[in-house]
Amino acid sequence: MAIVESGSMSSAALRMNTSRSNISRRLKKLESDLRVQLLRRTTRQLEPTQIGWAMYEHAVKVTQELSALQATVQDMGRNLRGHVRVSVPIGLGQLTLGPALLEFCKLNPGVTMQITFNNRIFDLLDEEVDISIRVANTPPENYVARELSGIEWVPCISPSYIDQHGNPKVPAELPDHYLVTPPVRHNRLILSFFSQNKNQRHVVELIPKLQCADMNFLKQSVILGNGIGVLPYYLISEELKSGVLLRALKGFDSDPKMWGDKMFLITAPSLYPSQTVRTLLDFIKESFSEEGVVGKVMKGQFGGSV
Repeated sequence: MAIVESGSMSSAALRMNTSRSNISRRLKKLESDLRVQLLRRTTRQLEPTQIGWAMYEHAVKVTQELSALQATVQDMGRNLRGHVRVSVPIGLGQLTLGPALLEFCKLNPGVTMQITFNNRIFDLLDEEVDISIRVANTPPENYVARELSGIEWVPCISPSYIDQHGNPKVPAELPDHYLVTPPVRHNRLILSFFSQNKNQRHVVELIPKLQCADMNFLKQSVILGNGIGVLPYYLISEELKSGVLLRALKGFDSDPKMWGDKMFLITAPSLYPSQTVRTLLDFIKESFSEEGVVGKVMKGQFGGSV
């Protein structure tokens, strides 16, 4: 292209900041590889042959398309576009992270998003999920996982339940009470607690009165006095502050590994995630920072506030 547009090898060399001999060698190699003559010399300058003109016109189109592609990529970097699919736990998603994701959509009008509220671990590829947030003791294998936060599971009780059924003082009294919990296997639940003073482990086995995967439903059940709950702190932080719910079994900490002691940000392995996915990952991590919308709630865990 440079030779045709400049009219000579010398001018092309100046344009490309190289030597005339280098331009000549590259032209000869190209003609040898293609087994055609691309340029012919006239008394004043080099002119393309018929095949040379066809190749030049094609090269111009390719260059224009490449420039357009580069401009599109750069524009997408400044103004995000694309579709992203996110899966988050039900309680966290509806209470705190969901509004943050809506804010992300508002800030990036070119982005479309599909949000799934679900507590189970997805096969991200089969379920066509780009980003998943999950509570677990360890992240699933064969994925990229970033730990966002620890999780405190809080035994909680409502004043109305205490009025009707009393307030257990030690874990051994729990089998005499009603419990509402996430789903358990074989309808039997083994709960572990650690004494805050003596660091002793207390294990009790019982049958829950109510089981449900929807944490918001469980919270409402505890508030209405249907039973004692063991719920994540982020779900009930406001109720603990206002007195709508109270901490049960004071002096004992529940074993967080019962339903997962960490929250992970999970993605499928990819060498080249889209700019939209990378930006959303950064946005979610920022939401979990100390001053982020989720991080401010998480700071209250393990005796941080209530």
